[in-house]
Amino acid sequence: MLVTLCVAASVALTLPAGTAEAKPKQTLSQAKAELTRLNSKFDHQDNTYNKAKSQWQAADKRLKALNASVKQQRRSWEDLRVRVAQMAASAYKSGSANADIPALVSAKDPQSVLDQMSAFAQVSKNRSTELSQFLNVAQLLQRQQAQAKQAETDLAQKKNAALDQKKQMEKLVTRQKALIKKLGPAAESGGGGGGDDSGPMPSNCGGGYTGSATGKARTVLVWAYSKCGSPYLYGGNGPRYDCSGFTMAAYRQAGVSIPRVVPDQYDATSRVSRANLSPGDLVFFDNLGHVGIYVGGGKFIHDPHTGSYVKIDSLSNVWYSSHYVGAGQL
Repeated sequence: MLVTLCVAASVALTLPAGTAEAKPKQTLSQAKAELTRLNSKFDHQDNTYNKAKSQWQAADKRLKALNASVKQQRRSWEDLRVRVAQMAASAYKSGSANADIPALVSAKDPQSVLDQMSAFAQVSKNRSTELSQFLNVAQLLQRQQAQAKQAETDLAQKKNAALDQKKQMEKLVTRQKALIKKLGPAAESGGGGGGDDSGPMPSNCGGGYTGSATGKARTVLVWAYSKCGSPYLYGGNGPRYDCSGFTMAAYRQAGVSIPRVVPDQYDATSRVSRANLSPGDLVFFDNLGHVGIYVGGGKFIHDPHTGSYVKIDSLSNVWYSSHYVGAGQL
């Protein structure tokens, strides 16, 4: 049974001179309640970390695409610069070009060309295709270089945000592991599945899925059961997972793409009542901090939290029942 952590009112004590006040030791129920609180905070922090990491990866992808485009445009720029330089040199020798043209074509970057528009105006009367292309490429290259620079700045910000989240989570992990070690077997016997990792051992789903689900739902559950007993890993995308990484990977086996984080998975699914749950539906808990996959018979398979493993739990478990948010169907 999940125990609520209470904070006792402080009491003033008169201590002998030189004697330090002893810090009260946590009771078993207080330690388990603290572990419950940490697990809940950890789930939400995991979602924040994964969201920041996805934004970091998207920014990195955009930066690489922009850099590739800049590289291609730079090649076009150099080719056209050589052609225009040759044309301008020829015109200059014949006395038909403005004296500023050599400075124009010797520019080493697009901004220098754009800064010399007056010189370009003199030669543009020739309506040369090369000159028009030269100016167009200069303008495009200048824009893309600016975009790439901004993308690089965005990437640094998103990367730092993701790493900051990771550091915070690592602190939580350390505290969780210390509590789990302190509680020992007691952490597996309290009945509060979301908080102290109680519930069935991995062997309860190790035999594989044998339920009545068909089609994609069966594919999802067969794969999910195959991961039974696999240790949890925050931010994990495989071969070890966190809760939403686990559900995303399970649906990917059936060719279904769902978002990475729990709140987005909730938004991507259609609501279904608890009475109408079907095997393969997603079940959500703790203010969208946690997610699992319904297997039938009032049970679900999930990857709970640090120190735990992929396993089956019951919706009637006190913690999961009291923190149940709803279910989603794809």
